[in-house]
Amino acid sequence: MSELKIRAMKIMPGLAFSSALAVVAIILAHIVNKYVAISPLILAIVVGMIFRNTVGLPEVFSQGMQFSLKRVLRIAIILLGLKLSIAEILQVGSKGLIVVVVSVTLTLAFSIWIGKRFRISEELATLIGTGVSICGASAAIAIAGVINARDRNVAFAIATVTVFGTVAMFLYPVLASVMGLSSTVYGVWAGASIHEVAQVVAAGYAVSDESGNIATIVKLSRVVLLAPVAVILGIAFARKSAGGFSFRSVPVPYFIFGFIAMIFINSMAIIPDQITRMLIQIDNFMLAVAMAAMGLNTSFREMRETGITPFYVGFIVWIFIATISYALIVILY
Repeated sequence: MSELKIRAMKIMPGLAFSSALAVVAIILAHIVNKYVAISPLILAIVVGMIFRNTVGLPEVFSQGMQFSLKRVLRIAIILLGLKLSIAEILQVGSKGLIVVVVSVTLTLAFSIWIGKRFRISEELATLIGTGVSICGASAAIAIAGVINARDRNVAFAIATVTVFGTVAMFLYPVLASVMGLSSTVYGVWAGASIHEVAQVVAAGYAVSDESGNIATIVKLSRVVLLAPVAVILGIAFARKSAGGFSFRSVPVPYFIFGFIAMIFINSMAIIPDQITRMLIQIDNFMLAVAMAAMGLNTSFREMRETGITPFYVGFIVWIFIATISYALIVILY
């Protein structure tokens, strides 16, 4: 038997099981979304975590789980670029881009700073910061691959941004009414400060179609920043590694360059719409598979050892991005 077949046989059980959990999560999302908008990606990691911490994780799943966390995830992030186009990014306008870029930059820096004050690891603070400032769980996992983050830190970051992103999804429409925000101002604010794309869509369209459209475009412009942030953080963490800095030591995030390439391909309409829609559906499933694998790789015991402090940090960082983005909107709009 060839080495490739042996490797495939070792990978298949964990990959198949992660895929099965992803299917369960997607079905649950269809049911739950009749009452409340919850991303299947979030449900996938929850289902995986429940299985890991109740039934346990058979050793036979180990290699396939790691394959899902690395290879499957990186392909999914590349395909994520098909959800964006240059035209959509330009629709945000110069004011919107200023709000997005400044908010993301300051929030990420603030997260690392406040993390030090609360004495959590810089790695965990960085993951929380990227999750809050860019695109939630997907950003945290993507950056984790660049900085070689520990799985329990990734799980903690995902849990943190999910909790407060969900709170924001329900709270923002209420605040829009209480504060008397226009559709434009509210749409930019929701898009610039709520964590997950699904949460932004739900919160945006809860007020009006106009605010929903604006919120979605602004949010997707934040997703684009995943690429430069990944490169910068890869270099920054390589500088602090035990071996010192060299360009050879920088983890090159090739999948991020693939992500950028997909944005350009989608913008030029090279791929027929029907195929693009199919690839996006495949991408959503692959992201769910990676999330399920992340859940399977998460131990509650290890999370308890880290403590509840990261949730305090996540809450403070969320309040920071909500405040700073709103302040910028007031100044610019």
